[in-house]
Amino acid sequence: MTARKLFALLLSLLLLLCPLLASCSSTQSTEDTSSTAGTASDGTESTGEGGGEKSKYLDENGMYTLENMGMPAFNFNYDTFTVCVYNNVVQNTYHSEEIEPIETTDDALRKGVLDRNGLIEEQYGVTVKAFAVDNVVTTLQQDVAAGTATYDAAMPFMGHAASLAQDGNFYNLYDFKEYIHLDAPWWDQDANENLSLAGKLYFTTGDISIMQKVVSSAILFNKELYDEICYDTYGDLYQMVRDGKWTFDVMHEMGIMATMEKDGENGMSFNDQWGMVGTNGIGGMYIASGNKLIVKDHNDVPQIALGSTDFSILYAEKVLEVYQDDSWFINTQKIEKQWNEKNVWEAAMGAFGNKRSLFCGSAFSALKKLRAYEVDSIYGIVPLPKASVEQDKYYTPASVSMAYGICIPVNVPDAEFSAYMIEALACGGKNFVTPAYYEVALKSRAAKDDGSEEMLDLIFSNVVYDLGSMYNFGGIDIFGELIAGNSTAVASKLDSIRSTVQADIDAYVMAYELND
Repeated sequence: MTARKLFALLLSLLLLLCPLLASCSSTQSTEDTSSTAGTASDGTESTGEGGGEKSKYLDENGMYTLENMGMPAFNFNYDTFTVCVYNNVVQNTYHSEEIEPIETTDDALRKGVLDRNGLIEEQYGVTVKAFAVDNVVTTLQQDVAAGTATYDAAMPFMGHAASLAQDGNFYNLYDFKEYIHLDAPWWDQDANENLSLAGKLYFTTGDISIMQKVVSSAILFNKELYDEICYDTYGDLYQMVRDGKWTFDVMHEMGIMATMEKDGENGMSFNDQWGMVGTNGIGGMYIASGNKLIVKDHNDVPQIALGSTDFSILYAEKVLEVYQDDSWFINTQKIEKQWNEKNVWEAAMGAFGNKRSLFCGSAFSALKKLRAYEVDSIYGIVPLPKASVEQDKYYTPASVSMAYGICIPVNVPDAEFSAYMIEALACGGKNFVTPAYYEVALKSRAAKDDGSEEMLDLIFSNVVYDLGSMYNFGGIDIFGELIAGNSTAVASKLDSIRSTVQADIDAYVMAYELND
């Protein structure tokens, strides 16, 4: 048989087989619909047309929506939804602006909040209002005791929310699965996972609030000083971050290189140039290593994590030792007042702002303060460093003492209405409020170059919550006390409080279990 005849024969056989293959493919596609066209791990689902994908959380215009969430039809006879929040009378920095804007709210954020609220009013006929008070905790306690409320939900600081939840002041958010879809992208999944206790979730966060971003921490660096002192040795700092080589040891080495006499006086003082300036609040560096003070077991019960591995103790001791090394780090809480600023925190920011420090650890809430200083146009932002290059990712510890937790107090008029509107606020926040804060107010105003903008994406993609920082069971958050006392004795300090920590954990778990 010639090659031409063989080719013709094979082609004929192939043509005969094509319908059969198509039939098999069609049958398999029909039978496997439940597994191949279902929701993927990233929340997307196959459209079945051209292999494209469409998220069940998005509408045809790419906006986040509740349309495909199986929400019941809105059937509540209310025209106002009110959230109890902090005003700016006492909380000058950590007041609420994401429920209703106030007179000092940034224009971009104001528009985002109003756009979200306007859409909710259009869809449900409900006006969103803030009930702004000096002290959310006192207000909630008084109202729960009296059995009255002038609001439908509340956003206390998470640390306070934890105590209020222990006393049975909130509904369990898991009881509202028909309305609140905690697996949706407008809820913070790390918060959901880590803020629950004994199978109860009394408060959480996500795109309903911006405060967990406002109070997250990063490392600021003076780009001029870096280029002058460190670039030849280490190269581009942003590239080091991208390559996973930005570590605690490297930051320390750079800081030592940058520390030098500058004020013409013998001996190092506050007015000289430092590797890093800051205060006692360095516990976040431990969390940034992937360690935690408290973790939970398979029953959702807290367990002491500090000391559970040799690494957790050794790294905690290392962080404390490095931050007590005054050859590179100046702690404004440990020196006599040598500044014009009104407190030790603003003094630290002032030293960095006046170009006297290479690094400064800072929450994003403080970035606006830099607009008054020389460094404003030349600082960069990077995440807190890894413990080593082997660490899987950069972690950003949330400052849970000042982050808000959305909750439904037990005295609200209609808890189901509250749950429905909380979901609507969170979904709308994903569309309008978060972009306004993150993309506009933060990126274009605080971040001064493309590298910093990229770093912000990295920083906020891995915000983590530690129950030890939040509940501080038995004083488990020991870093502030140890650094104030010039001590690195992590193991002995932990041994001295271990029984108290465990007793506190047991009390919380019992209280949560009794809340049924």
